[in-house]
Amino acid sequence: MIVDTSVASHWFVDTEFTATAVPYRDRSDLSAPEFLALETANVLYKRSRRGEIEPHRCADSIDLLRAIVTSWIPDGTLIRTAVNIAVERLHPVYDCLYLALALERREALVTADRRLAAMARGLSIEIELIEPTF
Repeated sequence: MIVDTSVASHWFVDTEFTATAVPYRDRSDLSAPEFLALETANVLYKRSRRGEIEPHRCADSIDLLRAIVTSWIPDGTLIRTAVNIAVERLHPVYDCLYLALALERREALVTADRRLAAMARGLSIEIELIEPTF
């Protein structure tokens, strides 16, 4: 299963998505583009600036993320497909990395991003869309 930042970032900060995101953390088959670590680190940095996570926990959370995701795919191997999807769908390339990986692996994508989920469906990618609980 492919996991994106809209799910992974909620594993480390208590949000309205945490309850639905956390069960995915326990899967043993999670894959992601390398970009997931950078994007999640940036989300956690922003949340630390808002006081939602202790600043010293940001780097530790990324270390944990690296251990949770079992298969990390180099972004460079996905760029060509991601750019083509981005150009066709008028969507940011970084999000399209997740779609490119899901297409390559023929695996489902778990996301909380409704727009990305709709794009994935249009590409015949199986989606698990998480929803907020409060």
